[in-house]
Amino acid sequence: MPDHGGLHPWRFAVVTRDGQERFGDALVSGLISGGDPPEAARIKMRSKASAAPCAIVLIASPEVTSNVPEWEQVASAACTGYAVLLAAAALGYGAVWKSAAVLDTPPVRSLFELKEHERLLGWVNVGTPKEPLARSRNQAKQPDLAGLVTVLGARTEPFRTLAPKQVSID
Repeated sequence: MPDHGGLHPWRFAVVTRDGQERFGDALVSGLISGGDPPEAARIKMRSKASAAPCAIVLIASPEVTSNVPEWEQVASAACTGYAVLLAAAALGYGAVWKSAAVLDTPPVRSLFELKEHERLLGWVNVGTPKEPLARSRNQAKQPDLAGLVTVLGARTEPFRTLAPKQVSID
């Protein structure tokens, strides 16, 4: 893990099928704490808790007395979420990182016993996908690397894709 301080500034909570009702209750209570949402919004929020057989909740738990900046510790904790996604895929599961606007509300914070300095980063739904996840390279929208990458060499310039070398096979 990218954790140069050796702090392990994260923790996890695993929500199984048996815990989904409690998770859904907390999500809906968090939604209600912000006002009086329509029933359809409550139903949609509750459904987030049972979208997969298992949810791995990602909690950033920075060490507040460390000289490692808090943002680095939170970034390190976020990397654990990506590692969970990669591990699930390597094991043949489907996985997706989810979030909701209610993660910092008292009902959700209370359910996961978050301390004042902790932050819930979302959760990874893990299960067996209903449909194959493979997409061809042509279907996936490729990012414009020139807008995302700057090359710093003798001078600064935008990234540009190099034409593939022509290779002849005899």
